[in-house]
Amino acid sequence: MKQVVKVLSAPWMMGALLVILAAAMAMATFVENDYGTPAARHLVYSAWWFEGIFLLLAINMLGNIFNFQMWQRRKLPVLLFHLSFFLILLGAALTRYVGYEGLMHIREGESEQQMLSYDPHLTLEWQSADAHIQQSKPALLSPATPHAYKGSISTPSGKIKVRSLAFIPNSGHAHEGSTQPHAVVMEVRHQGERDTLMVYGRSGEIGAPLNIEFPKGSLQLRYGALPIDLPFSVRLKEFILERYPGSESPSGYRSEVQLTDHATGTESEHSIFMNNILNHRGYRLYQSSYDTDERGTILSVNRDGAGTLVTYIGYFLMSLGMFWALFAPGTRFRILLHQVDRIHRQRRKLVGLVLLLLLPLGALAQRQVDLPPAPDAELAAEFGSLWVLDRGGRIKPLNSLHQEIALKLVKHHSFRGRTADQLILGFFSHPAEWQRTPLITVKEPELRRLLQLSGPKAAFADFFDAQRNYRIQSLVEAAYRKSPSERNKLDQEAIKVDEQVNVFYLTQAGELHQIFPTSADRQQPWYTPVARPTTLSPNDSAFVTSVLSNFIQQVRNNDRAGALALLDEVRTYQESHAAELLPGERRLRMELLYNRLSIFLWLSTVLFGLGAFLLLLQFVTLLKPRWQFKTVMRIGFVLILLGFLYYSFGMGLRWYLAGRAPWSNGYETMVFVGWTILFAAFVFVRKSPLILPISALFAGLVLMIAHLSWMNPQITNLVPVLQSYWLTLHVSIITAGYGFLALGALLGFLSLLIVIVRTPLNYARLQLSIQELTAINELSLTAGLYLMTIGSFLGGVWANESWGRYWGWDPKETWSLITIIVYAFVLHMRFIPGMRGQLAFNSAAMVSIASVIMTYLGVNYYLAGMHSYAGGDPVPIPAFVYYTAAVFVLLIAAARYNDSRLRTKVNPLSKHKDF
Repeated sequence: MKQVVKVLSAPWMMGALLVILAAAMAMATFVENDYGTPAARHLVYSAWWFEGIFLLLAINMLGNIFNFQMWQRRKLPVLLFHLSFFLILLGAALTRYVGYEGLMHIREGESEQQMLSYDPHLTLEWQSADAHIQQSKPALLSPATPHAYKGSISTPSGKIKVRSLAFIPNSGHAHEGSTQPHAVVMEVRHQGERDTLMVYGRSGEIGAPLNIEFPKGSLQLRYGALPIDLPFSVRLKEFILERYPGSESPSGYRSEVQLTDHATGTESEHSIFMNNILNHRGYRLYQSSYDTDERGTILSVNRDGAGTLVTYIGYFLMSLGMFWALFAPGTRFRILLHQVDRIHRQRRKLVGLVLLLLLPLGALAQRQVDLPPAPDAELAAEFGSLWVLDRGGRIKPLNSLHQEIALKLVKHHSFRGRTADQLILGFFSHPAEWQRTPLITVKEPELRRLLQLSGPKAAFADFFDAQRNYRIQSLVEAAYRKSPSERNKLDQEAIKVDEQVNVFYLTQAGELHQIFPTSADRQQPWYTPVARPTTLSPNDSAFVTSVLSNFIQQVRNNDRAGALALLDEVRTYQESHAAELLPGERRLRMELLYNRLSIFLWLSTVLFGLGAFLLLLQFVTLLKPRWQFKTVMRIGFVLILLGFLYYSFGMGLRWYLAGRAPWSNGYETMVFVGWTILFAAFVFVRKSPLILPISALFAGLVLMIAHLSWMNPQITNLVPVLQSYWLTLHVSIITAGYGFLALGALLGFLSLLIVIVRTPLNYARLQLSIQELTAINELSLTAGLYLMTIGSFLGGVWANESWGRYWGWDPKETWSLITIIVYAFVLHMRFIPGMRGQLAFNSAAMVSIASVIMTYLGVNYYLAGMHSYAGGDPVPIPAFVYYTAAVFVLLIAAARYNDSRLRTKVNPLSKHKDF
């Protein structure tokens, strides 16, 4: 028995269970993407062995509480957040086995007292003259799990066994108002006889019944949602959908309902909308969706009071324990802080270190051609200060739209000395000349040959032959017919170039310039100069269709005064028709300032260059201790601090302009990751002079990535579910965790480089550097893990407030949990025999960043879910991923080789002078 307990509580068992758990969840996310949620739940999330892993982890943790005597006073913070794990598991078990949830569909003017279960069930119902027996069981069927259901029912005719044989998706006939059902091939056995039949249904709908006659009664089979009676009824008085001004994009929607409960004598009216729920007798009703005709609502109904409460208590205690562990004396975190200080004092006596890899920078030669005349800069700026409504429903300066167009066409906010406003105004004033001006970069040689180009850039006119036929039309159509994973480089380039051609055409045609509002009514459209207004008076219609062409003519004639007068007329028109919708003069000035500064694009180059330069000096000093650059380093650190403050100003300015926290899309969160990397560096800056330079370099690299073509830098409106204070809390904390984990990967990378260049002569000095960086690395990973965990908890609370469930195994939340488990494993490696030591820890810290990248980016583009951008289409894996993996493998192998070689030659305790 003692041996069993010893094995179950062993550190290696904990490590093995964490690895198996992370691998199982990772596999499940891809199963869900390919075969659907029922397959993932049946094979993994609801499987007995998966729950068994959590049980074994709980047993292991309980054993280690006794093994490490965590009840000691100095270990109480650690005890608290380990005990909270048991509460979280208990809450999850209550939710899994006691709680239930479903959907309620109500049309306007109608009442409903039933909800339909989320999970599809297979219901067996026996009817006879003297008996009525019914039983239902979840049936998580999919093409990958056709045998997921097995059941039986005891009847007066004997026991009847039923099992599923095959699952055929979308194969039945849809009834009016319903979606196409799935078909399930069932086998029914009774007294040695077997019958095969087919039943139809799907989740979210009550399935069509199938009757089977027996001598003493009949058996009815039904596959689909299980109806659940509620102790109250809900009547939909009105469903209200609000949109952004002049747009079809919803800004919010709500259900005005009347709740009637005869048992309690309650009759009350409520508004249900995103992040605003109805609570009654333990049931929570949330706004989930709505009918396409906007006359019906779909509410999510949840009853899980006990599970949610226990889980929330566990979340709170774990967060409290983590915060306590950061500041309580005697904890691992505080010990590491003291250790870093001690090593830092020792290392200052033996200053020295490594080499730097320099990346040569070059510029591509571009075909220079004479440009059409440039419009007056001040006149173009005045044009850019008009208001425009973008297609997402946001009202912004025309300058913002022009910068987005310029970025799409020429990959920058300016073009050969011309501002974005001058560039776009030039498109209008000299259309023919700009159609012949090379703007669009074409990288693929095959595409250049097809367009008959002599250089890397193509003009709009190059895409059309003498008969005005679009030269790449067949190529583009063929590329779009392929799935993303099947597209080669030529296909991808054709799609990208085609988008740029269309942007140029729509811009010159005036189709993007919605600058003429109808009225202050948010539902009314804004018109472009080429539109045919249907909601305006004859005078206004004539003005809308003529004023821009008159303005362009004045620009061509160099009549600056006349052109400015026409712009004033447009501005007066906007204010007279939609003054209540326009953001205001201050907002206009601030957004024009934000656009003009291009803060993050400018900082990407400055931080990268400054960080690389300072890191070079640090390496020179560490290799040659006599060469000191103290003054230069101090100036550099001050410049990075100023850059960080400027960075923070840019974040605050974007927050003000967007009216929300600036981390709601891919570009914004990438920018915020760069900010958190610098923030994390300043937290530990006094511990090592290497941290700030490499963090500045990496923050600059992150900003460069944020400005690649597949990131959208424009400020957008939020979808309804994101209009919550939980967005600010959840995303900011979890993204801050990404920053600390990224810093850990950088420190691991640096430590391995130092291991590689160690020699018998510099062993002692560089060993101190490795110890210092490793201790700081562990501090950074600990902070990152805590932030990731707390951020995930807050995400669960947000999900519960929005959708009625704090955990739903969505791929994003699952990969967040995987990342937490991965870094928990890394921080516990020091307890596992064979995985201890600085080399193993730094290697794991570096490699584990792959889990963060998958959580942050991979899920969005490779897996289907609530957080996905690509709907789960398997887009090609970028080539740099393979190169990075190869570099990591070579780096770890070289570090291990040099470390093992030196161990046979050098006593780590000996000291050597560096000549």
